[in-house]
Amino acid sequence: MRFQRLKFGAALLPAVLAASLLVACGGSSEGGGTGSDEKFVADVCKAGAKFQDDLTGLIAKLATIQSETDAAKEVARPFEEFAVSFKKAKPPADLKEWHTEAGKSLDRAVAALKKGDTSAFDGDPFPEPPSGAADRLNKVAEKNADCQKAQLFSE
Repeated sequence: MRFQRLKFGAALLPAVLAASLLVACGGSSEGGGTGSDEKFVADVCKAGAKFQDDLTGLIAKLATIQSETDAAKEVARPFEEFAVSFKKAKPPADLKEWHTEAGKSLDRAVAALKKGDTSAFDGDPFPEPPSGAADRLNKVAEKNADCQKAQLFSE
C-alpha cells in the first residue's frame, strides 16, 4: 500500500540523508570549505532530531487520515522545515556541490508532498554523493546527542 510506504519513507528520510552523507565524505575538511565537519554534522543532526519529533507528533493524526494525498500534504510541513534547516547547514568544501543538489532534491520532494504526491519516495531522492571515506563524519556524529536521537549516522 502506498500510504504505508509514505509513512515508512517519511520516518526514514533523515536516515537516508545521513547514509548519503556518510558515503559523501571524501578527503579532509581543510582547503577553504564553508563549514567544518563538526558544525555541519551538528546542524544536520539537529534538523533530523526535530524532524523526527515533528513526525512523531503527527503519528496519531496520520493514523486517522484515509487519503494518501491528504497524508502527504500533512507531512509536507515537517519535510519543508527539515529542508530549510538542511540547506542552512554549511558543508565542508568537499560536500558543497552535493549539499546544494541534495537541497534541491529536498525542495522537489516538499513541492510534491504539498500537492499530495508521494512519488518522491519511489527511489532515493538524493543525488549520488562523491566517493570517499565515510568514517570522517561518522566519528563526529558518534559524540552528538542529536545524531543519536535522530538515529543519524548510525551503522
